[in-house]
Amino acid sequence: MQVRAGTLSTSLEFRDFHIDDYARLVEIYNSNYPDSPVSVSEQRTFDESIDKSKFLLKRFASLDPTGRVVGFGRIGHELDQFHQRKFVISILVDPSDHGKGFGSAIYQKIEEELDNREAILALTTIKEDLPRQRDFFVHRGFREVMRIWESRLDLNRIDTKNFQAYIKRAEKEGISFTDLAEERLRGGSLRGLHELVQLIVGDMPRDGVFKPLSYEQYESLMFDSPRLLPEGYIIAKHGPEFVGVSIVLKNEREPRILSQDDTGVRREYRGRGIATALKLKVIEFGQRNGYEMIKTMNDSTNAAMLAVNTKLGFKRQVGWIRMQKPLRPDA
Repeated sequence: MQVRAGTLSTSLEFRDFHIDDYARLVEIYNSNYPDSPVSVSEQRTFDESIDKSKFLLKRFASLDPTGRVVGFGRIGHELDQFHQRKFVISILVDPSDHGKGFGSAIYQKIEEELDNREAILALTTIKEDLPRQRDFFVHRGFREVMRIWESRLDLNRIDTKNFQAYIKRAEKEGISFTDLAEERLRGGSLRGLHELVQLIVGDMPRDGVFKPLSYEQYESLMFDSPRLLPEGYIIAKHGPEFVGVSIVLKNEREPRILSQDDTGVRREYRGRGIATALKLKVIEFGQRNGYEMIKTMNDSTNAAMLAVNTKLGFKRQVGWIRMQKPLRPDA
């Protein structure tokens, strides 16, 4: 394929993604997003956890004339907003090769794939502090639909003693706190946790229609994940019923930092401070085990959870922008 970049004409080849490409994929990703590094094993395990009989996940590599991989394109379904003809896309180019037209060529290749699949909508996510990346997609017809803010909590600077009233109040109302490790020791079914998480996630702000994950898909993504910390999967119960969760995951590339996953409670239990109590339990877990920070992501319109995070001392960082491009009238 011929790509014109300025006054130069560069030969660019594409091929299917190989298992051996994970190291280069992660290298390029981490070079572009050094504040959100991933490891090869984390990325590969996540990819292999996706049910390919239902969800598409397709990558291809882009090579310069010397055979060096300069970038990757990706197209796939969004797992919890699944629609057969709606796809998430991403473009990664080695920072040393930015501005050479490689991103445009990869996008053209993705467009062909979208057209072949009769896609009606393309989605992508970019960082707030990368205006060149934003302009790239705006120029191609994408528009912003939501913002996701990152916040961070310094675990060395928070004293949970100041918030113990939330835990005591919850316990007084019959709420008990446990974790996934304890639930596994009890030997009961974890399907109730899966159901709870789907209810919680379904109520979170989003730019599409929520589609619950099957138990098998959630089990593969979460319960079997190498990032899972069973003692950091904190659960609130009312009697035998699961009523709330707050989950943190470990990171190979950032061993002293936890990533916050889902936090929430059943609708009928909201407004009682249980979510705050759950996050306190997560914070205490992190402090006991020598972690230094918790990173979390929240939709900018999720006022309730943003208020909880602010109260506990989370500080907002650079966020991410979700963008969409309708491809057909029936989008």
